[in-house]
Amino acid sequence: MARKMLACLLLFMIALWAVPLISGPARAASDSPPAREEAFPRRLDNYKDPAHEGLLAVLKHRIELEPFNLAATLIFFAAILHTFLASKFMAIAHAWEHEHDTRIKQGTAPRNSVHHGAELFHFLGEVEVIFGLWVGALVVAILFFYDWQTVVTYISYKVNFTEPVFVVVIMILAATRPILKLSETIMARIANLFGGTLKAWWFTILTAGPLLGSLITEPAAMTISALLLARKFYELEPGEPLKYATLGLLFVNISVGGTLTHFAAPPVLMVAGPWHWDTAFMLLTFGWKAATGILVVNTVYLLVFRDEMSGLEEKFALRSLRDHIRATYLSRDMIEAEFDRAGDIIDARTQVFATVEAQVQAISQEIRTRLLNTYLTEALPEGVDRSLACEAFDQRFNEVLLYRMREHLPVLLPEEDRAPFIDPDWDDREDPVPAWVIIAHLLFMAWTIFNAHHPEIFIPGLLFFLGFATVTAPFQNRIELKPAILVGFFLGGLVIHGGVQGWWIQPVLGNFSEIPLMIGAAVLTAFNDNAAITFLSTLVPDFTGSLKYAVVAGAVTGGGLTVIANAPNPAGQSLLKKYFENGISAVGLLKAALLPTVIILHIFMIFLVTIK
Repeated sequence: MARKMLACLLLFMIALWAVPLISGPARAASDSPPAREEAFPRRLDNYKDPAHEGLLAVLKHRIELEPFNLAATLIFFAAILHTFLASKFMAIAHAWEHEHDTRIKQGTAPRNSVHHGAELFHFLGEVEVIFGLWVGALVVAILFFYDWQTVVTYISYKVNFTEPVFVVVIMILAATRPILKLSETIMARIANLFGGTLKAWWFTILTAGPLLGSLITEPAAMTISALLLARKFYELEPGEPLKYATLGLLFVNISVGGTLTHFAAPPVLMVAGPWHWDTAFMLLTFGWKAATGILVVNTVYLLVFRDEMSGLEEKFALRSLRDHIRATYLSRDMIEAEFDRAGDIIDARTQVFATVEAQVQAISQEIRTRLLNTYLTEALPEGVDRSLACEAFDQRFNEVLLYRMREHLPVLLPEEDRAPFIDPDWDDREDPVPAWVIIAHLLFMAWTIFNAHHPEIFIPGLLFFLGFATVTAPFQNRIELKPAILVGFFLGGLVIHGGVQGWWIQPVLGNFSEIPLMIGAAVLTAFNDNAAITFLSTLVPDFTGSLKYAVVAGAVTGGGLTVIANAPNPAGQSLLKKYFENGISAVGLLKAALLPTVIILHIFMIFLVTIK
């Protein structure tokens, strides 16, 4: 119950945040932003920094002018620390839940009760809600230093929620059954060229998936790659080191894999316009290096974990053979028809259902008689007609009896009284998807990607898609909105925090030469969204071509170090966290992503170019 209430609260908050997105253009046409908009946060070119006194002097000067800067950054780093502790909170929550379940079984706790401390710590351990929670602290800080109008104008006019909303929409579309079936077919063609083994699938998904992000955007590529890895790899239950290694590769590869074009990766989008970079430039300057780096790091990790992967090959082959059998011979409909015939024969011979029904009726009548006698003799209010009391009692008793029958013996109930059956394996069925449905899904994705900067256009497109999915329900999986919305909530909180961090990131970026800047951008990316890093670099005056190359190379390379480093990462975290005990550890991810980050960073350093 507590989790449902928290989920409803999150949906309500996100709905409130979506209002400026939809109503913003109309509002801008009717009135201009308040003057306070220009005052907070202070423009970076209005600090009048001391000249030739070093980075620390600049930062100190900016804190003295705006004491709020220090408070905002402390709150931001507290949120980052929270992400590193999320798995600890989840471990405590699971321990308390286990203890409470034991007490329920022993009868020392009510049957449907919950451990409120466990629910709270479970909530605190959900990575997707962390930055949204700490927005509350940031709002309090703004109120302390300024006023409520500053909060309103900052969130309404300064913060851009387009990227979070786009990620939500593209995640929903990319996770649909037709898109996954198409992606799996393409990946199978590639993997089969190399034997179709687990190693071939693993290497293909971690190579082709991220590079595909340069066409369908990184969030879509992350969603597709994560879901395919879940089915083909994580369900085989590999060891924790290999799980984290794969996750680290996925995050790093997705971050650099979007650099083959100028429109797919958020950090590239931030600079493509101001610096006049097009797809040809990106492919020749960054793309081939990123592709080379992905091949190198995948090969390195494949060699490191080759023995463990060989041990999983038999399990993978068994699962692949099972999928082949169900798709080509033993379909669900065939087996269900055989069971239906067998059930009719067994019941006709043994009258098993009639026997069980008679026993259930006898036991139910015995329970009813005992409880009714107790009620009539001990709890019946004075002056109440006994026949009326018996009728009311029977109505209540039959309500509970129906609930228990629906839960344990639905086959004995008439068809109209049975609860709707929700097939837990519905999303894993083998039925083919018609080509016209796949084409329609591709068109919905193309519409969203083409209008990625216009939420007032692609949000209605999502609504049309949901209607289409309802009409074509037999070919669809369940449309899961919650994971995508939580990811949007995470990114929404992140951009609110990120909007007041430029005061220290901009001077740090402007204080380095090429190689230190590349390393510094990669490190800074781990503590902030890499799109924010590249955007702030466009505000640094006198940035040479080599420095532009360095900051973008560092930002995309460091995009896999943490969940917050790259916009698609929360999507991958949300889809794969169930395969990790107590969720994904931020420290575990950092360790796993460090080696591929260093390798790809060296490739960008070796082929450092001078850009005019």
